[in-house]
Amino acid sequence: MIKQLTSGLILCSNLYFSQHNFLEYPTISENEVTKSKSVIDQSAPAEILYNSVRYNIEGLSAEKTYFSKIKIFDRKRSERWLNIEIPVMTGEHLSAFVVNVYSYKNGKVGKVSYNKKEQLKENVVKGLRFYKMAIPDVADGDVIEYSYKLDTGIFNLSHYLEHDIPVVYQEYNLEYPDDIIYSFNSAGSIVKPLHHVSKTDNRLGKRYLIERFAFTDMKPVKEEKFVKNIDRFRKRIKPELQKYTFGNYSYEFARTWNKIAKNLDENDHFGGFLKSSVKDVLPEEIKKTISKTDRADKIFNYVKGNFKWTNDKGVITSQSLRQVVKTKSGNAAEINLLLVSLLRNAGIEANPLLISTVDNGILNIVLPNINNLNFVLASVKIDGQYYFYDATSPNSKANLLPERDWNDFGILFESDKGTDISFSNTNLSKKELLVKAKLDLESSHITGDFSHIENGMYAIESYDDYEYNPLKYNESFETDFNIRIKNVETKKTTDGEMHSKMTFTDNGNIDVVGSKIILNPLLFLKVQNHGFDQTDERMNSIDFISPCHHKKSIEIEIPAGYKVAEMPKPKTTRTDDDELSYKYTCEIVKDNIIRVTSEVKVASGTYPKEYYPFFKHVYKLISDTENQVISLTKK
Repeated sequence: MIKQLTSGLILCSNLYFSQHNFLEYPTISENEVTKSKSVIDQSAPAEILYNSVRYNIEGLSAEKTYFSKIKIFDRKRSERWLNIEIPVMTGEHLSAFVVNVYSYKNGKVGKVSYNKKEQLKENVVKGLRFYKMAIPDVADGDVIEYSYKLDTGIFNLSHYLEHDIPVVYQEYNLEYPDDIIYSFNSAGSIVKPLHHVSKTDNRLGKRYLIERFAFTDMKPVKEEKFVKNIDRFRKRIKPELQKYTFGNYSYEFARTWNKIAKNLDENDHFGGFLKSSVKDVLPEEIKKTISKTDRADKIFNYVKGNFKWTNDKGVITSQSLRQVVKTKSGNAAEINLLLVSLLRNAGIEANPLLISTVDNGILNIVLPNINNLNFVLASVKIDGQYYFYDATSPNSKANLLPERDWNDFGILFESDKGTDISFSNTNLSKKELLVKAKLDLESSHITGDFSHIENGMYAIESYDDYEYNPLKYNESFETDFNIRIKNVETKKTTDGEMHSKMTFTDNGNIDVVGSKIILNPLLFLKVQNHGFDQTDERMNSIDFISPCHHKKSIEIEIPAGYKVAEMPKPKTTRTDDDELSYKYTCEIVKDNIIRVTSEVKVASGTYPKEYYPFFKHVYKLISDTENQVISLTKK
């Protein structure tokens, strides 16, 4: 599950100087509002005509100025771009915004403006704050222009260059005093700017460094299914802070993982937290557990059961250990560093494992930077075997972590030593769907009982969704399976499985024609879209994130006076290495019960992109098999 990596780094730069005017926001033109399609991608529903971001740093704060113009060709396929969304992190402040919508009517360009902050709706989704605005009455051909200013910090200044629509022109500007040092770390594949300016300026006696980049004609990034997070691969500019000086204080960021480990160990909000006394926190009977693995699991369960995650990520604590014990809550660093401390106090070798979560991008292990790490896990070593824990997730177990944690790489910190590691999810996740149904011939409906059972990583994710909004989670079965449901009961079992059961009515999967009944015995569980339908070249690896086993079991009572006239054919297929297998059976049991079973087993969590044609072929076979029907006729 874990191995140490050795890596090398090849740096290259193709930047060059060219005369170009930056930060000249263009006024709307008739050509823009009358443009009928994108030149870059003629099928695009929208395109970004102009995008500009500028960070101007003063002291230890930055002002972000953002300006964008978006052309809408097909509003029905551009829903995402009809909604302004401004993420605002803790400590940030939105100081100004304006939205203009331009349209072309009767030979003239019209304009509608929105510039009141009250028109923005503040949303908080799992601890993340957004300002959102759904722009009304946008028509095909309109141009949306919006800008805002945001007071922010000097650490996270990255900017994505690629989107799911084309970009005609975009620029990135960073202006900062010379007592701050940044290095530029490109994420994704290297992209060459059309224009680059690197110069200095004198501002009130202070020397400023100015970096400007301009890019043109960026093709859209095509969304691919079975990808952890496409943002991990999108090209972006990512300035990384190396050093800053504030007054008489100067801080230089470490450039090796060992140096970062030493700095963290000496930091009151990391090493100091770990060294705080925890002798009175853990019940003594847990410490006396003989087996170390059992002892570690009990300590883990104690933290999960008594301390609540605030949904804030981070690798540095904001509370003291005693404050965390008192408030019974904390961010990711506080919860899992507390776990590490309790494990150590109980005689178990434990250390922090720092990672970049999936939504934070792939960790570049060859360019050490503490700012690229945003989450803490607990690592335990017993008899040479590593176990990873995440106490922020109530339904997780040893080596059974939430989806967000499986992002390929991490840094294991042992006092003043930092070691880069790779880790992958080898734990099986299972989903089992059980249906017992009866046919209501008078109304052409199917009624019965439906059970939805999950374990492994599936259960972790479902429990988090259920805990966040139980009503919405239960109602999701109706929309996910296109059935009417009643009496939904959901619970987490003692072994961590998620069980939901309900009664259902299905009126879309049965045809009664005279004396004949035709139906798909998988009912509403038949494959509607297996997801392997990509026609262009696969660009990314195939991510299931976890080895998986999906099983559907359906029992249908044959109505009195009817018999089976035609049955679906069974199907079995598997690869020579057992990486992928499928089995489908349909049989009659107890004289009047049709039982159909469909099982798919995938042995690994990730496969190279070259495997895509093979998966596409097998899942097409699964789709064809699962769309077979059964015929019943009167005796």
